[in-house]
Amino acid sequence: MTSVHKGILNGASMMGMFSGSFIWGYVADSKGRRYALILCMIMDGVFSIISSVSQIYPVLIFCRLMSGFGVSGATVLYSYLGEFINSKYREKFLCWMEMFWTSGVILLPCVAWLIIPQTFRIEYGFFLFRSWNLFVIICAFPSLILAYLLVRLPESPKFLLAKGKHDETIDCLKFVYKWNNKTKDNFPVTSLILPDCINEQSNSFLNGLYESTVGLFTSKFKFIAIITCIIQYGATTSYYMLMLWFPELMNRFRWYETSYLGPKNMTNMCEIVSMFKTEPEKIDQKCNDDIDQSVYLNIIIIGIACIPTSLIVPLFVNKLGLRFFLVVSFLGSGLSAALLYFITSSLENLVLSSVFEALSSVGISLMYCIAVELFPTEYRGMAVSIGSTFGKIGALMGNIVVGVFIDELCVIPILVSCSFLIISGLLVLTLPKTGRTNIK
Repeated sequence: MTSVHKGILNGASMMGMFSGSFIWGYVADSKGRRYALILCMIMDGVFSIISSVSQIYPVLIFCRLMSGFGVSGATVLYSYLGEFINSKYREKFLCWMEMFWTSGVILLPCVAWLIIPQTFRIEYGFFLFRSWNLFVIICAFPSLILAYLLVRLPESPKFLLAKGKHDETIDCLKFVYKWNNKTKDNFPVTSLILPDCINEQSNSFLNGLYESTVGLFTSKFKFIAIITCIIQYGATTSYYMLMLWFPELMNRFRWYETSYLGPKNMTNMCEIVSMFKTEPEKIDQKCNDDIDQSVYLNIIIIGIACIPTSLIVPLFVNKLGLRFFLVVSFLGSGLSAALLYFITSSLENLVLSSVFEALSSVGISLMYCIAVELFPTEYRGMAVSIGSTFGKIGALMGNIVVGVFIDELCVIPILVSCSFLIISGLLVLTLPKTGRTNIK
């Protein structure tokens, strides 16, 4: 594949996530959190497996598009989990989900390091199966396992209650009671009074999606919805703009440090980056599937750097609040983005990329947590997903900005990322406070 082909492949997943984020929120609010999660996880797993054995480029693109569409619904998990947990512990438990993301960031390159360097080839006619195909299959397993586990779990009790399904809500509470007490005996709830059964109109999917969206942005929560969407757009634009750029920066710094052994008196990172020739005179048609060992190691280091923030936030969120950690994460990552302009070595690049990943990723995760806290049950799924949709738009824009300016004006991505993160941090201060004292 050429660089253009690789860009389309990466963009296909982003485009799938962009379209899926919006739709899964409506499905979660109309059909149920568990229902939406099972469907999206199965879709992600199945199309990932199909893509792993794809022998035709357009088929691979389509599968990555559909896989992205499916995995974008994973944000519904915040609503699903949050509606099972007592308000006293909700923020802490939702923040612990960042640790699972961090574990995945660390585990993924470890698995890749074991699988991708293998040299086996399975050929049968036009069919070819190599190590990267096996790696993609392995990456599909978590989604399928999660779908299986969700089949064995109940629907969200708050969603069932909001829909007036009292009997199903009691069955869900019995499940939780049995889980906690190892028995159904002495179950204390015999009936539910509020709310009354909701009479929903039978709308087509598109009409229902439209009315659900309009309902959110015309409700008393419209200001919060607008602010959270702007923050998601700014933070996610900055995150993907730089995180997809860091491996390229590492590669260019490695080229510079091996090509020029003596000091070159470079004043900033952009001068070093601009020296790299991105377009070779002759295109090598041979598929170069060798990956430098340092790539795996650097990604693992970046993942390990996220562990401190993933541990600190859940331990102190009840004392300091979500807003405090959001402001710190966005302003801190904005500062680290600005400092990129002054780096002159691959080591400095690795340190700053680790700081940026640790702070910006926890900030984006906390935005889902605060959305669960700020929106009521009937709007929660849609609000979380619309925010995610704006984030995916930002991810696409981040890719475009980097592609256009990385060689000649690399200061532009740095300024955009830094500015967006600082603005996001300031906008967080306009959101209402969360916590037990604000819940009636």
